Amino acid sequence: MEIHRGESVSSRIRNHRVALIILASIIVFLTPLQESTNNLGEKATVNHNSDSEGNIPIWGQSFLNFTGSISPNSQVNATWFAEVTVSESYGTDLLENRTMGLLVQIDTELGNSDGWINTTESQEFSELVASSRNWTDSASGGCCSFDYNSMVVIGQTEIVVQPPETGPVNRTDGNWSWTESAIISGASDGRTLRLIDIPRAGAIVEEVPLEVRLPDDWEYRYSPMSEVITGSPGLFTVDRSQAPVAYDIRITITENIPPIIAASRSPLTSSTIPLDKATTFSASCSDSPLDSPEIQWTLSSEGEVIFTHNNSWFEVVPVEIGFSHGEVMSVNATCLDFHGVSANWNDNPAVDGVIPMWEGTISVGGSQAYSLDPARLSPIMAPAGSTIRLDVNGSDDSSLPVLLELYSNISEGWRQSGLSEQIFEFTVNQGIGVNGAEMSIYERHLARNPTMISLALLASDDAGNTAIGQWDIQVLDSNPPTIIPRLFSNGNEVEMDDDPHEDDELSLNLSHSFDDLDAIANLSWSIWIDGDEASWDKKNWSVFDSIPIPQLMQGNHEIIVKATDSKGNIRDETILLTVQPRSGAHISVVEATLSEASKVGGTAILTVIVQNDGSDSAFARVCLSDICGRWTDQPFESSLENGPGQGVVEFQFEMENESLDGLYLNWDSASAGTHGVIPLEVEYNTEADNQGLLVLLLAIVIFSVFLLINKARVEG
Repeated sequence: MEIHRGESVSSRIRNHRVALIILASIIVFLTPLQESTNNLGEKATVNHNSDSEGNIPIWGQSFLNFTGSISPNSQVNATWFAEVTVSESYGTDLLENRTMGLLVQIDTELGNSDGWINTTESQEFSELVASSRNWTDSASGGCCSFDYNSMVVIGQTEIVVQPPETGPVNRTDGNWSWTESAIISGASDGRTLRLIDIPRAGAIVEEVPLEVRLPDDWEYRYSPMSEVITGSPGLFTVDRSQAPVAYDIRITITENIPPIIAASRSPLTSSTIPLDKATTFSASCSDSPLDSPEIQWTLSSEGEVIFTHNNSWFEVVPVEIGFSHGEVMSVNATCLDFHGVSANWNDNPAVDGVIPMWEGTISVGGSQAYSLDPARLSPIMAPAGSTIRLDVNGSDDSSLPVLLELYSNISEGWRQSGLSEQIFEFTVNQGIGVNGAEMSIYERHLARNPTMISLALLASDDAGNTAIGQWDIQVLDSNPPTIIPRLFSNGNEVEMDDDPHEDDELSLNLSHSFDDLDAIANLSWSIWIDGDEASWDKKNWSVFDSIPIPQLMQGNHEIIVKATDSKGNIRDETILLTVQPRSGAHISVVEATLSEASKVGGTAILTVIVQNDGSDSAFARVCLSDICGRWTDQPFESSLENGPGQGVVEFQFEMENESLDGLYLNWDSASAGTHGVIPLEVEYNTEADNQGLLVLLLAIVIFSVFLLINKARVEG
């Protein structure tokens, strides 16, 4: 490490080599501090708690004491003192070959390399050290800067060097030291905050702790390197050897500011505390980061101190230290800082040992209200779904508001509150212990106990004294059963978007239904279909059995299921049902006729009107023996809106005789998966042919007569 050089050397140094070394020291000292420390060597670990350790190369102490005022725009005076001891095995950069150790350096650079340190060599080293430490400004000397500027030495720096003793250079347990002192002076600027910059550049003097003493009423306030600063606000130590970076350690100081005290009382009340319950007083003080202000509590009554306590908090029960109802407890917290400046907090709560009063009424479901009796043991009866109303007034002899709180187990965390006059309203229902759709079929069919609701009214005064009223509310059975009907068609449950069909076997299952309190066996049931009550064997029927529904014609129907519990609560559940036409294809022939021009031996046209009474679509065609016509162009089916579906089929064929044997209708329904053949019986009318021949003969006769008459007229 580097020791700063002085500005001149002693004229007693005659050796030319020594003169060159001293000259180099002067040159280095005159350069700026940052440049003089750029080529620092390794740094030693320093033990600050010991004056001498065999394995510690550097130890000692330094002091910076401000001796006068440091007010704005004024002269600032201080004293500096340092004592530094260095192991002889630790080389110096004042001489060459630092790694060889100090004794070898002195013997080879200042002496005759004979392996022995003599008096002359030791003295020359002493003068070299004294010259290098003969600084004139505080920054280059490793002390400090004040408000951005170095302080200058008043007079001369006093330096005393204790050089290595004479003897062999191969010894290992020796050391050397120096002390220095100076009076320094600087100037403050116009700000209220002062800045002290402590250099950390790597010089040996920086390896020992620096103790800083401030003038009275000044204190340490802040430093970004606070981790290397310990002590008290007005007297603190800077351990530069522990600084993580080679940079100035800036310290902000200011005139002492009184500590700030913050105190509170718990439980928090406005102006009273309970007589027989514990009240906690706590306080905290904030001041300089290096200060730990003391907090002193005094508790008094009518000016007489009854109790003192030195801690950040204390707990007190007034009755245990002689207080009674109505007396005032005076509590004072004093925060005292390092400089003896204090801050105070006072509280004067009145002791309250009387519980508040309350009165109130209750009404159930809009019924006549009656007085609330805190001693009532029997439960309050309330039908499920009814509204409970409590009208409560609270008062206290302190004339302060009374907190009214109503707690209940209706739900987790249920609470209502108000001050002095409050109306509480809520609705009661059966709770989670009753039957519900979330339960299994077996569980929801069991009998359950009605819900009991607990109420607790707390009337609390400002001090926390509490009057309590407690009651139970029994929720009566006023809820009807829950009906969950399930309709089945041909053994399959009918879903919401499905409809049954005419001729389907319908049944109703009620096993999923339940009552909140009654067992399922205690319910009575009735079923109404299109206004008529259905009947079934109720004596031998259980809710798990299906109830048959009479066959319903296609169209809209209404099924009403009624359930009544043991308390007479009734629920109706309406099922609106649409019955579609019969499923499948149900084909019939409405009419089959021959065209008027049809005759034996000629071409005949047969027209067939076919009808489908089923809801599945079908196609149809006419066949004569193994000769068939075309299928209908469009399928036809029955629907509620249009009735039975019809199709018209035409078939042209050569009529060979009057019997028309072998004609039939062929139909097919892919959706129903069915097909079939219907024989066609068509009669041919032979009388129509005879009548036509007679008409022709009559026309010939009339025409012949007409010709004869005309001929006779011409001849005559």
